[in-house]
Amino acid sequence: MKKLTWVMMAAVFFVTGCASVQEKPSRNPDQTAQVFFNDLQRSDYAAAYGLFGKGLSQRVSYGQFDQFMQTIRQEWGRVEFNETELYPFHQRMGEADFIPLHVTPRQVKRYTFDVKFEDAQMNFDLTLAPEDGTYKIVWFSIWGSSIYMTPKIQQKLDQLFSKPGA
Repeated sequence: MKKLTWVMMAAVFFVTGCASVQEKPSRNPDQTAQVFFNDLQRSDYAAAYGLFGKGLSQRVSYGQFDQFMQTIRQEWGRVEFNETELYPFHQRMGEADFIPLHVTPRQVKRYTFDVKFEDAQMNFDLTLAPEDGTYKIVWFSIWGSSIYMTPKIQQKLDQLFSKPGA
């Protein structure tokens, strides 16, 4: 009887221990892209930045990203909604610098979102690639009407992707 009690206690500890181990949630690229915009809509720039792949986060610091998003909010207002658009999306200039070497072209996922702000409507291109069992954003760009692309926003965008020392 004591042996059975010990076995049951060990099983309970094992199950409890397994349940308490938090695994990193694995997201597909669609989910990651949507979570990114949900975070931007909530102005949770740290969470949005957390979805960046290693190469992008090494090139763009959180402070730079936060300043960029603050500038967008000042110029365009809050993100109101986004929709995936079916634009042809081919590889953009500069994107290849951020795709990890071990990732095959079939693994790379590209999206274009039509994003409505309070005072503007722009397109966001996102490029995602697998990293550590989930998809991460490895590159992004913003494009659309030059009416909304103010010099202040263009300057911040250029600063994000300019090569160090350039």
